Amino acid sequence: MSKAAKRSRADAFGSLLGALPDLSPDARPPISAVPLQNIQIRPSQPRRHFSEGALASLVQSVREQGVLQPVLVRPVTGGYELIAGERRVRAAQLAGLTAVPAVVRDATDEQADLLAALENLQREDLNPLDEVDATLTIVARQLKIAQGEVLPLLHAQRRTPQPEVTEQLDGVFAQLGRGTWRSFASNKAGVLRFPPDLLDLMRQGTLEYTRAAALARIKDEPLRLQLTQRTLKEALSVRDIALAARPDKAVPEQIMRVRTLLDERRVGRLGLPEQGRVKALLSELEALLLGQGQRSTRAKSKRS
Repeated sequence: MSKAAKRSRADAFGSLLGALPDLSPDARPPISAVPLQNIQIRPSQPRRHFSEGALASLVQSVREQGVLQPVLVRPVTGGYELIAGERRVRAAQLAGLTAVPAVVRDATDEQADLLAALENLQREDLNPLDEVDATLTIVARQLKIAQGEVLPLLHAQRRTPQPEVTEQLDGVFAQLGRGTWRSFASNKAGVLRFPPDLLDLMRQGTLEYTRAAALARIKDEPLRLQLTQRTLKEALSVRDIALAARPDKAVPEQIMRVRTLLDERRVGRLGLPEQGRVKALLSELEALLLGQGQRSTRAKSKRS
C-alpha cells in the first residue's frame, strides 16, 4: 500500500472517531514511555494470530531502530490495557525492551473495540475473516446496534430499503473504502457461513482462507472433518482437497498419497536429469491411475 493510500485510509478512519476528540490523525497527542510489564492485553483483541516470519522481521527492526509507531493504551487498575499495537508490544518484548512509546487515552469498552477494529482494518496482511469481523464491529458502533444485528439489518435493507438506514450504511462503507455494504453482505460476509470449526482454525491462524473455503464446500461433514485434519497434518493444497472430495475419491487419494511420499527437498538434491525423470514418472503414474479410475467408472455404469 502506498504512503498516499495509507494516509487517505487513516484520514477516513479518523473521521469515524468523532466520540474521541484527541484521537484523530492530526491531533498529535502526547507520547509516553510505558513499561511493558504494566501493559495488559485485552481478551477481545481482534487480531488473534501473528505470522512468525513477519514478527521476527519486526523484532529485528525494533532491535535496530526501536518502536517507531506508538501503541495505544488506556489506563486500568494496575496499569494499562492495550487497545492497538499488540504486534509492536510482542516484538518489543522479544527484542528485550522494557518500555514502548504509547499514547494513553481514556476510552470506554465500546470505544476501545472500535479503535482496535479500525487499526485491524489497516493491516496489509488482512484476511477475509478479520476484515469481516472488524467491519461488523465498526458498523455496529456507528449504527448503535449490537454486532449480531448488523448482517440481518443488511439483508433486510437489500429486501426492503429504508432511505435513512441506507444513507447511514452508504456513509460508513464509503469512509472504510472497502466496497459497498451490498457487496459486503452478498460476498465478503459469506465467510461467516463456514462451519464453526473452520472459523476457529482461521481465527487461530492455523488455516488460511483459501483452504478453509475449499473445505467449506464439502457437504459431507465426516469427510470434511477428515480432510481438515489431513490438511493440517499434511499441508494439503486447495487442489488436493478438491480431488479428495470428489465422489470417486479412491483414485485421487492414491495420487495424493504418492505426492505426499515425495519429499521436495530430497528431489531438489538430485541432478537436473534425475529431477526430470522423477517428474516424468510421476506424470506417467498419475495418467495410469486416472485412466484406471475412468475405466472403473465406465464398468460400473455398464453393470448398472
